[in-house]
Amino acid sequence: MFAKSRMRLFIVAATFFAAAGAHAAPASCADFQDAFARAVPELKPQFTRSVVIGGRSGETRELTTATRVEGRLVCDGQRFVRFETQIQMPSDPATRDAFYRIQEAGILAAMKWPRTRAGQVLLSMAGEAAEYLRASEERGDVYVAGKVEHHAGAAGDLAMMWTKADRTFIILPYE
Repeated sequence: MFAKSRMRLFIVAATFFAAAGAHAAPASCADFQDAFARAVPELKPQFTRSVVIGGRSGETRELTTATRVEGRLVCDGQRFVRFETQIQMPSDPATRDAFYRIQEAGILAAMKWPRTRAGQVLLSMAGEAAEYLRASEERGDVYVAGKVEHHAGAAGDLAMMWTKADRTFIILPYE
């Protein structure tokens, strides 16, 4: 009887602490940039402030790397708002590999997931996006694209969109 009560208490406590970790505050922009740089040091990532003319809210920082992958980090003060990365298609294998590593680094920095989980989610989303793109072409859609979303609970949302012209990946954290 006492052992069952202790086991129930352990399960309740483990559930509580797991839920508390899942609802952690989103990373600040500085935290995101540091974690991102640690995840892909071989790409030499740097976030630089861009000049924006117009009524855009937030501050946009352009990602520059040793590759042809584009990226943007949007912050509101120190609050991380969005990360977006993109490549033009068709592209060479080295660019697609760098794009994958940048997507993975974004997930590691924003969601604080283990690398294996980030990789599994990315591969699953890419497979779905490729299939949706193929089906969109077969149907003769006006806008041919493969669009996929992954809702990551309290951590936020991931979105992937593939077209014949480009591939885009977006991370939106919850507040």
